[in-house]
Amino acid sequence: METKGLKVEDITELIQTVNEQTNSLEALKTFVRGCVTLFGCQMAAIWVVRSEKYYLLAKSTNVLPNEKYSNNFAEAACKHVLSFPLRHLGEELGILELFSYDELSHDSSTMTWLNQLGPLVASLVSGHEMRAVALEREKDLNLLLWGTEILVQIQTESELLEEAGEMAMVLNLEAGFFFMRHENNWKVQAPFGRLKQKDNGWEQWVFDQIQINPDNYTGHEQTESYVLSPSRPGLKSDFQWQKLLIQPVETNSGIIGELWVLDFQDNKLKSRKEVFAAFARSLGVALETIRQRRRLEQMATTDSLTGILNRQGFSQRLRAEMASTKRRGSSFLLLLLDLDGFKILNDTLGHPTGDRALCVIANNIQSFIRENDILARSGGDELSLVLVDMQKGPEAVNVISRLKARMGLEEFKLGISIGVAEFPMEADNYESLYHLADERLYIGKNSGKNKTIFD
Repeated sequence: METKGLKVEDITELIQTVNEQTNSLEALKTFVRGCVTLFGCQMAAIWVVRSEKYYLLAKSTNVLPNEKYSNNFAEAACKHVLSFPLRHLGEELGILELFSYDELSHDSSTMTWLNQLGPLVASLVSGHEMRAVALEREKDLNLLLWGTEILVQIQTESELLEEAGEMAMVLNLEAGFFFMRHENNWKVQAPFGRLKQKDNGWEQWVFDQIQINPDNYTGHEQTESYVLSPSRPGLKSDFQWQKLLIQPVETNSGIIGELWVLDFQDNKLKSRKEVFAAFARSLGVALETIRQRRRLEQMATTDSLTGILNRQGFSQRLRAEMASTKRRGSSFLLLLLDLDGFKILNDTLGHPTGDRALCVIANNIQSFIRENDILARSGGDELSLVLVDMQKGPEAVNVISRLKARMGLEEFKLGISIGVAEFPMEADNYESLYHLADERLYIGKNSGKNKTIFD
């Protein structure tokens, strides 16, 4: 069929048929079928450009079953290819290709007609791509909404980051990790995707990348996400990636971390920045929830003056230690300590001096005891102490003697009375254990003070 024989009616009929289709993809398929018929070619195809790569969108061919055309227009076997760029509002969207065996199959009239049809096709391609992006964004945002409900229920930050990594995989993020602030340092945490499967030296690469090109990375101060490309020749061969997106993670206290997403196939990281920003915001909300919960728990269980446990916090820790001690088949000593002469100190030198005495003594005890031992302020001038894995005997007497010497009592001209009870030998529940130690404490107070009562 020769293009010279084309009539306006033929083109009009094709346009009408295309416009009758219910979705853009079917309309594009209808168009390429019409091109094969109207322009007498063996194949017509439309490729769309995404991230500088071409993807087949619609194709129609009349070649015989044993003849094949590649889905890549650069590899299609043919004598003549007519390429027509598709542009919409100044943006290159893709390309329309007409393939033919006959080098003379297309003449100037073909281009004339394509110039007339081009805007219609470009508009369809643009609509199809916009709808695809919108559907993908809607799907992502629905997943984010579902994921956020899960994230805010998690109790610890490490568990949260692991769960967020799993959530990133649901969002089809190919690989990445979280770069989180820990006091004055930054630490890579919870790698996901390809980075979790095997170690290719990527963690060292992260730090090398920052040092190689400082201008390419602003250093935890960027408040907007940004996308980087490999910064030097050979880097892609060292570590295969196409794009890197860095999205800050913020809470009410500021930037506390970053989400690093590596794209190995250049799958439109820029177009999904909105999704990554929403993901990071969800993570920030969940982290803030955990930290607020932790602060509230700490306030409820910590003595505001000395920074050690209060009575409520001590009760929780003591009950947990009782269960642990029973499982281990061990024992511990509960010591109740009461400062002798503390009221006189307050009355003569004032409450600020009394407060300083409590802080100094609590700090000295905390420095002396072991990590697993438990110290609390039970009341005004009363402290509670658990010495784990210890029982009454010469060792306990020696430890308590050295403890008293390290408390710094002389500075404030104070003494100390101590009541001691052993778990589970003397009492196997919280109430009876505490009552026994309290009884012995007041025996010491009433028999001259500054004494340690074991029995």
